Amino acid sequence: MSFLGEIVDVLVDGAEDAGAESGGSASKVLDGIDIGGETGDVTEGSGDIEGDVKDGMVESQNNMKQVIKELEDGAPDAEENAAALESNSKNIWASAKTFGSFVGVELAKGALFTAGTNILQVAFDKAAAAPGSNAETAQIAHIISTVNKSSKALQDALDTWLYWQAAHYDSRASYGVISVAGLDIQLFQILQSGFSGLDNQRYRLVPLVKLAQQVKTLDSVRALLAADIAYTRAVVDLSTNISTKMTLMTDNGLESKSAEVQAACSNLTALSP
Repeated sequence: MSFLGEIVDVLVDGAEDAGAESGGSASKVLDGIDIGGETGDVTEGSGDIEGDVKDGMVESQNNMKQVIKELEDGAPDAEENAAALESNSKNIWASAKTFGSFVGVELAKGALFTAGTNILQVAFDKAAAAPGSNAETAQIAHIISTVNKSSKALQDALDTWLYWQAAHYDSRASYGVISVAGLDIQLFQILQSGFSGLDNQRYRLVPLVKLAQQVKTLDSVRALLAADIAYTRAVVDLSTNISTKMTLMTDNGLESKSAEVQAACSNLTALSP
């Protein structure tokens, strides 16, 4: 199943448990994304996003909203369309517009994943506060709360980096290169490839979120925690690379977010059995 198909299932299935506090449907989550990168702390210092890059972001968001509605409505071709949208967004370097499409899809997937961990926390917090709950239920709620806080911190970092790349696409060649097997590769491209690697790891987290939501056991939550620690460490590694190897970018406003992602990693690791 596609990432979009699975995360929409999490949000739909979780709405009944979490109730009105869950934050709304997948469609409403997408409506809350700042496509232009013009407002909010996460975009501060990123620069303006213009031209074909912004057009690609807007187009991908519109396509994403259509696919999400199909998934929520249970349309027959919804899963196939979701998989096609995710696949098409990987054609990154063909043009400024396709790069913008990649950024738009990644922003949406990050927002949806964070909404999924949030709806999970709301449900487990309610269970822990219910009469007759026990110490294990409280432990589960604490782990999920930490996972959710980590998810928000990591997504803030990823959004910051994505918005910065969208705003600096036209100057991508000015941030340095490395030689690999006789080929010169832009550091700007290396940064983008880091996002793709993280996206693959995040994809593997969604079934674990879904399982924890369904079975509600300590073992299922610990499995999610272990996978989330591995994902968070990968984000820490990318942050470290930004601060130590991509100084031409950081000199031009790219924030490494090192303190924030390291704190998220430490908080998760402290809960590991």
